[in-house]
Amino acid sequence: MARRATFLSKARTDTVPTLFVDAGNFATVANDEEATPRRDLLTSFYRDQAYDAVALGEAELSNPIETWQKAQENGVPILAANLFKGKRSKKPLFEPSLWVERGGLRMAVVGLVPERALLRSPDSLSLRVASPFEQEKLMRKIAKRSDYIAIIGDFTPQEGEALAIAYPYVDVIVSSSPAAIRTMNFGSVTMVACGGKGYYGDYVQMPVERTDSVGVSTVRETLDTKIPADTTYEAQIARSHIKPRK
Repeated sequence: MARRATFLSKARTDTVPTLFVDAGNFATVANDEEATPRRDLLTSFYRDQAYDAVALGEAELSNPIETWQKAQENGVPILAANLFKGKRSKKPLFEPSLWVERGGLRMAVVGLVPERALLRSPDSLSLRVASPFEQEKLMRKIAKRSDYIAIIGDFTPQEGEALAIAYPYVDVIVSSSPAAIRTMNFGSVTMVACGGKGYYGDYVQMPVERTDSVGVSTVRETLDTKIPADTTYEAQIARSHIKPRK
């Protein structure tokens, strides 16, 4: 499945600052014959469609970590600020965040991994996940130079609320957890649910203004190989001959 969170600024009519992100859990757990083609299809899609950032969830980390290292080398913009290789390493295995200025708006995306995501990892003995709720130094540094901050990751509503308490200055949390099924607000922080089963494109549009951060709308487009392909993603699915997930 593909989740595209689109950040829009209502304040500008001449140009619309936009970010495209995926919060993770897009891969299939590595236990069936279609796991590899599904994963390759989606990683190619994110690269070809010039996504800005992709997070890693439980499903991705059930695959060998070298899978995502190679994906990153091939142009997939993976963010994981609190995932480390080696128990003592202080440098994240992937880029921790993305910072861009578009249309005069300074936007930042931080990728975080829940600690439970390593429970099913074949590399759990060599990887370390630092608590996502104890990244204050990084988050404050990002906040100083940003007008808008998004966290992306595989977070349950309870974990999202804890993140909102830890970082109340964040604007939005984009979650791919199956437990996150609707948009929720924790104080001034909006948590957007981008999950579900099957092949979907979740287009989450939100104004990039702190004073109007609750103005979020979600549109779900079902991507079905049985109907004529009319989008790039549908065409890729049709060519892959992969069955839609139920």
